[in-house]
Amino acid sequence: MKVAIFGGSFDPVHIEHIHIVKAAQEALGADKVIVIPAFIPPHKQDRALAAPRDRLEMAKLAFASVKNCEVSAFELNAGGTSYTYLTLGYFHEKFPAAQLYFLVGADMLKDFYTWKQPETILSLAELVVCNREGDRVNFPAEQLRFFARFKKRFLSIEYTGKDISSTKARVLTAFGEDLKPYLPFDVIDYIEANELYRIKGVKEALAYLKPSRRKHTLGVALTAAKYAAKYKLPERSVILAAALHDVAKSMPANAPELAGFIPPAGVPAPVLHQYSGAYVAEHVLGVTDGEILNAVRYHTSGRPNMGELEKLIFLADMLEPGRDFRGIAKLRAALAEDLGECMYLSLKYELKYLKKRGGDLYPLTFQAYEFYKKTRRRK
Repeated sequence: MKVAIFGGSFDPVHIEHIHIVKAAQEALGADKVIVIPAFIPPHKQDRALAAPRDRLEMAKLAFASVKNCEVSAFELNAGGTSYTYLTLGYFHEKFPAAQLYFLVGADMLKDFYTWKQPETILSLAELVVCNREGDRVNFPAEQLRFFARFKKRFLSIEYTGKDISSTKARVLTAFGEDLKPYLPFDVIDYIEANELYRIKGVKEALAYLKPSRRKHTLGVALTAAKYAAKYKLPERSVILAAALHDVAKSMPANAPELAGFIPPAGVPAPVLHQYSGAYVAEHVLGVTDGEILNAVRYHTSGRPNMGELEKLIFLADMLEPGRDFRGIAKLRAALAEDLGECMYLSLKYELKYLKKRGGDLYPLTFQAYEFYKKTRRRK
């Protein structure tokens, strides 16, 4: 008997989760697939998940039509941090004669070396990896690395999923975007009925944006949310700050929302909206979180010694998918590795661009560049 185990936060379940299960069934000839929502995934302890009951119900709805597939509440009932080696130990005892397989996406393979007791996992089950767009792995090269560490090989599935993630689904939900291309219909209905992943202030901010500006703002939110966990930032704060960052971009100076707003002296016109945006966020939309307000207030100019959220929004604004300029690939690669280094490189590019164009150089931007240049030297 062949039993495939597929664990994850499933927050929420998306269509590629289903496609991975079906691909594994076909490739492995699995007699049974068991989907297991984690209570608290070890690599996501800093991020609030949807309630365990909600994630379990969404998983049951999503996989109900998949033959020979069941959803288990084992890790949710166990509580605490959900460690794969313990889960596989349980199912090894439950199916002692079965060959167990553990399914992971390519993104998880990259982190497998840091998991708790990976050798125990490999003694209990064969590791099966599935590629997907946006997280493609060079399997031959990774096999060499894997074998050097564990003296074993992983199995790979000849299927490449679409570029969709639960993070992307949460951002799209918060922005009120169409989820039909990404989530099963029953899961969409459940999310809407239970008002999951909504963030107060996001839709209110988006109401002030023109369609082109809304598209850019969504790109900023998707980019920033992708790195929220890496930089240990609350995802909801990241999404809200992204939604707010251009809230006053198209707002005329005599707009009622700006009554009482006094702009700082000497601010160039292209920079002014960061200050008016922070004013609207605080005084109209009721945002009180100082870190979010500062992320809006300095997202165009930057400043010395920015907080992590400020840096991420500044960089996501500059590097979101809709942007295209020479050298952007290098900056995007830096964003995935180190915020401080990416700030230095991005500010260096921005100053060079402004000088070449002959635009106004806001002193705060130059001060930010000097700060991150000195920080880089100290490292």
